[in-house]
Amino acid sequence: MSILVTGGTGALGFHLLSTLRGTNHELFSFSDEQPQPWQKSEGVEYLNGDLLNFKDVYEVLQKVQPTHIYHLASQSSVGLSYKKPYETLSINLLGTQTFLEAARQVCPKAKILLLSSSEIYGRTDQLLTCLHKESDLPNPLTPYATSKACMELLGNQFRNAHGLHIVFARPFHFTGPHHSRRFVLPSIAHQLVKIKHYGAEPVVYSGSLDVSRDVVDVRDVARGMIQILNTAESGEVFNICCGKSYTFRELVEMLVDIAGVSVDFRVDPTYERSNDIPLLIGDPAKITALGWKPMITIEDCLTDLFNEMVVRRRTELMNGMGKDLRL
Repeated sequence: MSILVTGGTGALGFHLLSTLRGTNHELFSFSDEQPQPWQKSEGVEYLNGDLLNFKDVYEVLQKVQPTHIYHLASQSSVGLSYKKPYETLSINLLGTQTFLEAARQVCPKAKILLLSSSEIYGRTDQLLTCLHKESDLPNPLTPYATSKACMELLGNQFRNAHGLHIVFARPFHFTGPHHSRRFVLPSIAHQLVKIKHYGAEPVVYSGSLDVSRDVVDVRDVARGMIQILNTAESGEVFNICCGKSYTFRELVEMLVDIAGVSVDFRVDPTYERSNDIPLLIGDPAKITALGWKPMITIEDCLTDLFNEMVVRRRTELMNGMGKDLRL
């Protein structure tokens, strides 16, 4: 049997492939970029192509003949989706269309997981009491959330019309080692590494830290996705969450304590979003019924994020990549 992970160079793809390494399956990653050293997992064949190019996708599927597919490839930044709404919708919706059509032709019996997002739930009137269930109707606020809600509809079209085995995962906020610096906690961890180890000004720049999120370690999310694809019936949707929330201010203060530095905080207007969701928490009952639960504490998650960022920065400098990459 063979497993294909699209978007395998991202943090979730990295940990998914690393977790699957001991399963005796052939492992493949498909993305539009070659992996950086910190993005590579041993025993994986990394393939490159354009998700929007049917020929590229078709040829990869023919080569791999996957029995299990985790479709993670997407434009995954909410902030970037405001700046590039057409690109976000194109990659997340039309890219999935291209991928599912190729899968229908090449490997119609494969089990497929489509990565959605808790962002599709949007804002609710019950801000302080709502634990979002999978049965809640989508109420997207951003181009990114809209693209993921539409992707779920598209997946159900292929499931209903062509009999593909498709399940859906809706992770809530996740972070941890290998997470891209495009996102708030890795960005702050990177700033703290430069302050502690490279003499940077002791100032941390961020957007609002007063929003609250249900946060799970990226490695626990990877385990949850494997559990879903291996056991769930086609058409099922699962939150991946813990059912409690943290403010970003709490999380950032934990990171500062882990770094062991004293810093000032300043708001960077480029990180601000006027219609951000103030609180987003999920109901984990459905996925815990499959036997999954978070195993990594938030303290260990952030410690591992910071320590991996130290190694990543050192690797960048050793490879002559001293500029502030966004990866």
